[in-house]
Amino acid sequence: MSQLLVRFSNDFAQLLESKYDYNVIVKVGQKSFKLHSLVLYQRSSFFRQELTTATKKNNIIEITLTDITVEAFKILIKVIA
Repeated sequence: MSQLLVRFSNDFAQLLESKYDYNVIVKVGQKSFKLHSLVLYQRSSFFRQELTTATKKNNIIEITLTDITVEAFKILIKVIA
């Protein structure tokens, strides 16, 4: 059972950062991250709020973050996943 949970966790992390069929773009500085709302919504109360109030453009949600560095956001994404 433990290996199953590890695999599931790894798959979940890969889904978050997979560019295939993404539906969220998070802009941090000059970098854009293509992510999946399902993972963000389930794993982060901050993103849950952002996704609830965000508007879609061509079925893509764009979120711009100004109070975080690209390096810090990369770490945050790893923690969320």
